[in-house]
Amino acid sequence: MTYDLHIHSCLSPCADDDMTPANIAGFAKLNGIDVIAVTDHNAADNLPAVQQACHAYGVQLLPGIEVNTAEEIHLLTYFSTIEAALKMSDLLYQNLPPMPYEPEIWGRQLVMDVEDTVLSTKEKLLTGAVSLNIYQVVQACKALGGIAVPAHVDKDSYSLLSVLGFAPEDLPFAAYEVKRPEHNLAPLLQSGRLPAGLGNAQILTSSDAHRLAEIAEHPRELAEESALWRLL
Repeated sequence: MTYDLHIHSCLSPCADDDMTPANIAGFAKLNGIDVIAVTDHNAADNLPAVQQACHAYGVQLLPGIEVNTAEEIHLLTYFSTIEAALKMSDLLYQNLPPMPYEPEIWGRQLVMDVEDTVLSTKEKLLTGAVSLNIYQVVQACKALGGIAVPAHVDKDSYSLLSVLGFAPEDLPFAAYEVKRPEHNLAPLLQSGRLPAGLGNAQILTSSDAHRLAEIAEHPRELAEESALWRLL
């Protein structure tokens, strides 16, 4: 199956308002994507509407959230059900700081239904760092039957490697996401900043789309041996 497993909806304040559930599912269908994950910052409120839109367009949804840990590491968390993702979302929202939030500065945080009607907005700034460290986030994700994947590890900010400088051996991940193609991991492997056992992990490349035009036009195929298959 072709995939794009890192897409932001209009719930993320940094995403365009036209990243509605219906638009995302429709563009994914047009681009020939079989399975998508909408991974908003620290929240899953738009996933029910995305699921409805995906059913209408014949696209499969992998429920997800992009967590900003206490260390300010972005971690993609994937779940087999919307219910599990919403439970994780509630936990994360409880652990977000009550930062003053001004939509005019940060962007709107829109919760929508499948008809693109705005149902509500979120009061806390969703892009903030939660008070849970990376170990606690991974544990909470696993407790809900999910799988955690470090996001865009080859980026210079908000990534496992840019923050810690290396991937801890006691945090074995079944997959890693890179922003650029897989061959760019070679220098990181040679430097020892990634675990020697990375050869057993799935390497994912998704769009991290914040605008409709960024949703992958040439999606990659998800290997059947990927740990994420069990969530689909």
